[in-house]
Parts: sequence; structure tokens; C-alpha cells
Amino acid sequence: MSRIPTGRLAHRAHTYRGAYLVGFLLIGVAVLRAAISYLGQPPLTAAILLLAAYGLLYSTEPLLSSRFHRYRFLYFPAQLALLLVVTNLRPFLDNTSSLYIPLGVQALHAFPRRAAIAWLIFLAVLLSVTLVVGMTWAEGIGLSLVMMAGGTFLISYDLLYARTQADQAESQALLADLQQAHLELKVHAIQAGELAAARERNRLARELHDSVSQMIFAITLTSQSARLLLERDPARVPEQVNRLEEMTESALGQLRSLIAQLRPPQNP
Repeated sequence: MSRIPTGRLAHRAHTYRGAYLVGFLLIGVAVLRAAISYLGQPPLTAAILLLAAYGLLYSTEPLLSSRFHRYRFLYFPAQLALLLVVTNLRPFLDNTSSLYIPLGVQALHAFPRRAAIAWLIFLAVLLSVTLVVGMTWAEGIGLSLVMMAGGTFLISYDLLYARTQADQAESQALLADLQQAHLELKVHAIQAGELAAARERNRLARELHDSVSQMIFAITLTSQSARLLLERDPARVPEQVNRLEEMTESALGQLRSLIAQLRPPQNP
């Protein structure tokens, strides 16, 4: 019997929908019973008006409580006053006392835990006193116990339904969080792949600078030496040319290797 946060008061009619509809059924039964029992008698008009006022307040409570937080402090005293009047009409109608049950369900959702328990105890006492005063002592106690058992069942169903709805909402929120985490992991994986590719490009650039560029510089020096030897010692020029061919082939091989590493892998 925990309190529903104020921000969710607008959705309370959905959280206890089953118990809320049972309240309308009890109101309808009370109206029908009053119309049959008081037919042709003076209390008929008063009973119908009182029950209609109770039903109007009951049906508008979820909407008004969602808009005005302090409305509950006016609603429950007004409903109790109507119930005390309608249950004290004579001849006594026992079924009008059943309207304490939907009022207890609403109190359970409108107040914090301790206040709600206090309201439920207070309503149970009023129900018992009303039935004992309106009927014999034994009949009043017996019927009040039956009604309190029915109210306990209805409140238990209401709590179970609200807990099920809360668990379902929590599961949906967890699923949304998991989907968001999965999306973030995919984004991180893409970013990690791009970072790895950038690091690989930097590594290849360093290799190109450290190996191929140095080889090309050596080729340049060897070609300049061959030009000088062509004037001073032509017999050694073929040796320099051979070295130029070897260094050129080595440079081409390293370039091919780096180009192969830059190519994206091909799917088989």
C-alpha cells in the first residue's frame, strides 16, 4: 500500500482500473436497490440525489486530483458526509454501506502508506458501526466482516495490478536502456575502428618516411657518385649502376608492400 508519486496522479485511473470500475458497479447496485425499496416513499428522492452526488464525485476524483493536489482533503470528507447521510435513511439499506469499499481503494492511492492505513481502519470502523446500528448486532457484525473481506480482496487485486503495471513499465525502461547501450556500443565500435585505421595510416606514413625516403635519398647519392666517377674513373661506373638497380628494386618492393597494406581487405 505504497504511495503513488504526485507526478503520476494523472495516470491513477489506469493503475487501478479494475477496482475503479467495481466502484461504479456498487454505485449502480445501490441506486437500483434504493429505487426498488423506496418506491413511492419520501426518502426516494433524497436517496437518489445523494447517490448521484456520490457517483459524480467518485467519477471526477481522478481528473481533479491530477490537477489539484489538495483536492483529496476536500473529496474524502465530502464523500464520507454523503455516505453517513445516505446510510442513515430509513428504512435502512444495507447495500449502501458497500460504498465504503471504493472509497477505501481511492484512499489507498491518494495518501501515503501510514495515512492510507489510517483511512482504511477508519472506514472499516464506520462500516461496522453503520451496519450494527442499522441492523441487529449479530447481523451487523456478520455483514461487516463479509464486506471487509470483499474489500480486502478488491484492494489486494488492485495492489497486484498496480505492481504488475509497475514491473511492466520497469521492464520496458530496462529494455530501452539496453537498446540505448547497444546503440552506444555500436557507435563506440565504429569510432574504435576509425581510430585503429588512423593509427595504421600513421604507422605506414612513418615506415614510408623511415625506409623508402631514406632509400630514395641513397639512390640520389649513388647517382651523383656515378656521375663523378664517369669523369674520374669510368671503370667503376658499372658497379654504381648495379647498386642503383638493386636499390631501385628494393625501393619499389617496399612501396608495393606499403600499397598492399593500404588496400582494404577484399571479401572472398
